[in-house]
Amino acid sequence: MFKVTPNPPASSGMETIDPQAVDRALAHYIQPEGHAPRPPSSIAPHKHPVTSQSREDALVNASSILDSAAATAYENADNLTGANRKVAMGIVHLIELAQRQVDSVIEEIAVPG
Repeated sequence: MFKVTPNPPASSGMETIDPQAVDRALAHYIQPEGHAPRPPSSIAPHKHPVTSQSREDALVNASSILDSAAATAYENADNLTGANRKVAMGIVHLIELAQRQVDSVIEEIAVPG
């Protein structure tokens, strides 16, 4: 199956990332212990009917997004130590589990049986 989105580049690009911007982004998405969770996203679901082909395309796109997320989380984990590294590697593992699920559904769609 042809992948619409290419894999992320092999270079890390860490020298161009602003550490303060990373800290702000992580603080926005990761809640400290004892804080209330953020409200769910206000993004409205699609209102148009979904065909089997567009479902497959959506799954391929989701797989590509998960692939990029895993690469990003892994790069982040490489720059951490101790408990923070374990948490980041746990996130990588969860992303990879989700990616396997999406990939197995794509395979079922591609090979009807």
